[in-house]
Order: sequence, then C-alpha cells, then structure tokens
Amino acid sequence: MLSNEPKEDAGVAGLDDWMAVARADSADDVRERILTGYKEGKPFTPYLPTIAMPQADRVLDFGCGLGRNFPYLKSIARSVTGFDLPPMIARCRELAVEPVHALSDDWSTLASSRFDLIYAALVLQHIEPAPARAFLRDFARMSSALYLLTRVESDFGENVLAVVHDSGLFHAGDCVEVEHDPTTHQLRVLGRAPFDEVRRTATSGHYELLLRSHGSGPGR
Repeated sequence: MLSNEPKEDAGVAGLDDWMAVARADSADDVRERILTGYKEGKPFTPYLPTIAMPQADRVLDFGCGLGRNFPYLKSIARSVTGFDLPPMIARCRELAVEPVHALSDDWSTLASSRFDLIYAALVLQHIEPAPARAFLRDFARMSSALYLLTRVESDFGENVLAVVHDSGLFHAGDCVEVEHDPTTHQLRVLGRAPFDEVRRTATSGHYELLLRSHGSGPGR
C-alpha cells in the first residue's frame, strides 16, 4: 500500500497536525510521517512519475516537506521552488539533500508567480476542504500543468478527484493507479481508469494524473 501516513480522524488531521509534525524533535519522526515505513527501511527518495511529464523550465513543489522530490525535479527543470508550512520550510532548509532555486512559506506572494508545472505528490489528501479548493483555484491561474499523486479519499472523507472535477478548472486524462513497490521502492502500476470513473469511486487507492488548466495553451 502506498501511503505517506495512515488516514486519520478529521479532528486531528490537516493544518494543526502537520504543523506539529514539522516541529517534531526528531528529524526521523518527520521523515516517517512524510514516508510511512522510513524507519523500517524505505529510502527517503522521490517516487518517479509513471506518466509522461511536460517540458518544464520552472517547477513548484507544492508541499515539499524536507525536499524528498528535489533530486527528481531538478532533473527535469532548470528552476525548482519548494513551498510548505513555515516550520517545515525551516526544517527543509536544514535537512534537504539537494539545494533548489527557492524555498517559500509565503503563499500569498508565491501565488502571484507563474510556473510551467506544479508538482503535488501526496499532499492534497491532507488539506482541509476549503483550503484545498482555494489552492486548486490558485494552481489553475499559476500554471498550465498540475501533476497529482494522491490518495482518492482525503483525510476529510472527500474524493480528491471529485473536488478537482467540481472546480471546473482542469482537463484530466486517464488516472494511473499505483502502489509502493517494496523491491524497487518506486511506484508500481496497478491499472488505469478514466478520470470520470475514479472521481465517482469510493476507494482509498492512490492515483497519479496530469491535469491541464482550462485556458492553457500557446501564449498563456
């Protein structure tokens, strides 16, 4: 099962919970919550997408944590910016194994920027409903492409892909169901399904997909 943390009751999930995670005394406790199984031997390395990624000069790693995705993102883009909560960005500055162009905890400023790709891996599933919808609106304005790796059911009982659909902001291709491969420690493909099917499904499975914002195209 691919999971960066067990699903929790909505009363303890979300912003307050992740602020507490970022402030944990032990860096290994932070890594364990970002990557369940880290303390049992999972390497703290990025999952490589199984789907084709667009060409990108500037990439935003949304919910960058301790910079686990930075090595991969630096291999596909000239400039990588990481965003997360203030205490997590402080930990990232200290613990990231790869430096990136910029780290930010100021969303109000960052949201006025433009990127070729926003990369959101195992993040939206943990964000409260209202902020998640606000972030999607910002994403659609900030970039023409959004990569999602997400558990379908959020910590708050919503279908993440249904929320994406209901926003009316994105075109979506097929979804790829994935899990953690214990041998390679990469994503293993379980199957593919149409976006409209998965958004109507009650499942705790994990999917990756590439979203294109409406209005994206030449000259945007």
